[in-house]
Amino acid sequence: MSPENTDPSEVKEKGKEWLLCGLEDSRNRLMEYLEKNDVSNPKSMKNRELKNYDDPKVEKIDKRAVDDGYLSGKWEFPILPEKVDEVWSDIRNLVEQDRIWGAQVTTEWIREKKDSEKHIIRVYTPNYLDKSDVMRVGNLLKDRCGIKEDIYYKPDIYNILQVYSKEGDDMKLPKEIRYEM
Repeated sequence: MSPENTDPSEVKEKGKEWLLCGLEDSRNRLMEYLEKNDVSNPKSMKNRELKNYDDPKVEKIDKRAVDDGYLSGKWEFPILPEKVDEVWSDIRNLVEQDRIWGAQVTTEWIREKKDSEKHIIRVYTPNYLDKSDVMRVGNLLKDRCGIKEDIYYKPDIYNILQVYSKEGDDMKLPKEIRYEM
């Protein structure tokens, strides 16, 4: 069974937690994705002045992300088991078309192991400071993949700095997520 064509509901193999699409070779695909979707190259952010901050803590995190060159982030949302295969197929198609940079979804094995009612899908963008691309991808998820529920976007630097719900509150960040739709 090829991972590219595998449905999450079919994966019941012990230890297999996530299916990936586009992430295995995301670095090789990056330049084509940036050019095709008119996305700001994360490497070019080092020379840009970050502006328009209401919160100095968010500004500090963004500067750290730029300095460290870690600007990826992801839309994350739960999805019912009866919808996961269809939505995952739509997302895989968008990755193949270079409309989405990369994605991952929980398998049936981990969903059952964690006794969760829903799967989790994460859809990545290479530069969370390029809000137009982040929103473009969010709109693709809503319009082309039929996601009706709210979706939330979190920069990966938040995970690196261990900013989760409680820590976000402790750091007095507005919230642990950056964008929502």
